[in-house]
Amino acid sequence: MGEMTHKDYEELIELLDGRIDELTKPIPSKQILRFAEAIRSADIGDEDSEGTYSQEDYSNLLKTQSIVNELLPLILENIRGNSIDPKTGWRFEPVTAGDGNHGLCAICEKPYQHMKHTVKARHFDMHPNSYAGVCRECVRRYPPLEFVDRPEVSEWLDHNLHVCPKVEIDQKKESQRVDMIDAIRRHAHSEHYFSDIVQEAPEWSRDAFGEWR
Repeated sequence: MGEMTHKDYEELIELLDGRIDELTKPIPSKQILRFAEAIRSADIGDEDSEGTYSQEDYSNLLKTQSIVNELLPLILENIRGNSIDPKTGWRFEPVTAGDGNHGLCAICEKPYQHMKHTVKARHFDMHPNSYAGVCRECVRRYPPLEFVDRPEVSEWLDHNLHVCPKVEIDQKKESQRVDMIDAIRRHAHSEHYFSDIVQEAPEWSRDAFGEWR
């Protein structure tokens, strides 16, 4: 094998750089969709057949699931939050309903409940005349400063310090507690078994009452 020339090294570096870009550059969303549709068409398998994917594929699929579960919701949240018109897309309103304004945040889709006042917003994927509630965490992150700095909005945001205080010292345990409350709220607002579920888990679920986020 002959010695490599300077030109050979340059060509090799260019080839490696291209390969690195190919492996690390985010792929277009249409290609991600094609991957998802390909998974949908996979044969799940049964007692008589193994299906499209086997034990050898398990590790790759498990890592894929972990990445998608972790990052895709954040990407979608960011798109929704940054699409809101800074002048007409945000509203600070009083709450008239007895049980407050509650449901899933229009941006991050996490459960919230506001009792006296609430913030509503409209992102690109909603009806032009439709405004939906937004949790305090997203109100801190996405609106323009002139909206957040309004005295009534600023006071409302500060109230959050007393609404969702940290209970557990251990960060992992606190995260699990919040996840449980979120799960209770998601289920309660969709199935109407709020009080029944709370009675089954009184320690962590007590914060599921009243305001949240």
